[in-house]
Amino acid sequence: MRNCIILLLALTLSISAASAQENVSIGPIAGVSFANLHGNRETSTKPGLTVGAFYNYSSKTGFGFSGQLLFTQLGAKVFEKTNEVNLNYIQAPLLFTFFFGRFGDRLRPKLFVGPSLNFLVSAKDKDGNSIERPNNMRYYNIFDLGITGGAGLNYELSPKVWLNFDVRYGMGLLNVSRANNENLKNRNLGINLGLSFPLGTYDKKSGRLRTR
Repeated sequence: MRNCIILLLALTLSISAASAQENVSIGPIAGVSFANLHGNRETSTKPGLTVGAFYNYSSKTGFGFSGQLLFTQLGAKVFEKTNEVNLNYIQAPLLFTFFFGRFGDRLRPKLFVGPSLNFLVSAKDKDGNSIERPNNMRYYNIFDLGITGGAGLNYELSPKVWLNFDVRYGMGLLNVSRANNENLKNRNLGINLGLSFPLGTYDKKSGRLRTR
């Protein structure tokens, strides 16, 4: 698992270094999340919020990359206890993107997919009380690795200032529960809206970013 994380981070840094020479934008993002826990416990969907920041890289070929840092409220409603499990995560999705249309169009539909590194920061019940065992051991694992995929639209509001809209589905790959004989994996549907600004000055003739 450690090698997997190191590989993903190295890939992100290499893409970031390359993208510093071309079209890069950064900005805030916020949205809603409809989360559930898939497994052997009877649960239903629970709404939550997502806030964070992102950067986008796009090329003239239509391919791009987005690195994001998000605070996302996941978890589920639990039927047998008439309660909620609120799992709050710091998420780092690394999304490989394909933009439709031509480079320079004001409206760019997109598809994206990629891994997500998820770190649990708190686990609370419906009343906001911390969920932990008497010996301070967590009921839930701190790290979760997931896959995120979705579709959206980027619309240019003004030169190089873009409105970013997307609908995404996140699927956790690891069991987040530490309880015996329990297998729970994160699932969530997200609807997000972001606003991106150019990181530098663009050369209109070449379409490239000038950072100096």
